Amino acid sequence: MDKVILAVDGGATKTAVTVRKHDGTILFEGEGEGSNYQTVGEGKVREVLTGLLSDAQDILSDRQVAIAVFALAGIDSKHDELVVRNLVEEVCRLRRLQIGKLIIENDAEATMLGATGGKPGALLISGTGSIAYAHDGKGDIFRSGGWGHRAGDEGSGYWMGLEVVRAIFKMEDGRGSVTSLKEEALRELELDSVQDLAGWLFGPDYAVDSIAKLAFILNLCVKKGDVIATNIIEEAADELALLVSSVLRKCGLQNSVCDVYLNGGALIHLEMLITELEERVKAEFPLCKLITSTKAPIEFIVERGWLELTG
Repeated sequence: MDKVILAVDGGATKTAVTVRKHDGTILFEGEGEGSNYQTVGEGKVREVLTGLLSDAQDILSDRQVAIAVFALAGIDSKHDELVVRNLVEEVCRLRRLQIGKLIIENDAEATMLGATGGKPGALLISGTGSIAYAHDGKGDIFRSGGWGHRAGDEGSGYWMGLEVVRAIFKMEDGRGSVTSLKEEALRELELDSVQDLAGWLFGPDYAVDSIAKLAFILNLCVKKGDVIATNIIEEAADELALLVSSVLRKCGLQNSVCDVYLNGGALIHLEMLITELEERVKAEFPLCKLITSTKAPIEFIVERGWLELTG
C-alpha cells in the first residue's frame, strides 16, 4: 500500500489540501472556504474539512497516510487545540482515514517549522493578519503577535487597510492631509463617495479581507509621491520589526546567525514594506538573513510533515 502525506492549510478565508507521495508527486489538490473556527465556527470547520476530504476520498481510500498535518488558524491556546483536535479527529474518523501520525497545530507554527527545516530561525507573516514564530532548533518554540484584527495584527494587511480608511476620513474632515488614497480606495471598493465608504463599513458587504486588500493600493500611491501612503508603510515596517525583534529575543537568537522567512501577501507585494523592514531588522540583528518566500504556505506544511517523519 502506498504511503502518502496529507497536508491541510486552513486560514480565515480559504483552506488548501494536498495529498503527495514522498517523491513530491501530487496526487490531489483542493481548495475550500476558511476553516479558522474562531471566525467561522465549529460547524463550518467540520463542513469544510469533510467536503475537502470527501473530494480526496478516491485518492486516500487505498493508501496509508504516513502523516497528516492539519495546520489551522485559530489554534492559539490549549482550549483552541482541544476544540480543533476533536473536530479533526471526528472528520478523519468519519472518512475512515488510515493515518500513521496526526499533527494538529497553528498554521503559522507549522509553516515556520517547514520553512526553517528544523534549524534555528523565524517566520514573519503579514497577510490579512500578522504573526511571528521562532524556534531554537532544540524543540522550544516562541510566538509574538497574532492576536487578531480587533485588538492586534499590527503591520498586517488589515491594519494597513484600516489606516488607509482612517486617512481618508481625516482628509474628508479637513483633519488630515490630502491623499490619493481616497481615489484609489473608492475605485478598489467600487464606491462613489466617502459617505458610501462609511456606509459600507457597517453594511452586509463588509469583510476583513476586503479591508486588507486596501493595503495593496499603497504601492500605487507611494509611486505618486503620496506622503500619507509612505507613512503608513513606514509605520507598518516599525510594527513588523517589533514582532521580529520580540520573537528572536524570546528565542535567544538575537546574536545568532539565522534565517528569518517572510511570507504573506503584504510582504510579497509591497516592495517598500520589505525594504523598510529589512533596514530595521538588519540594524538590530546584523547576523540575520531575511528571505522573502513566494511559496504557498501549503508547501512548507508538506515539508514540515516529512521533517517530522525523517527526524
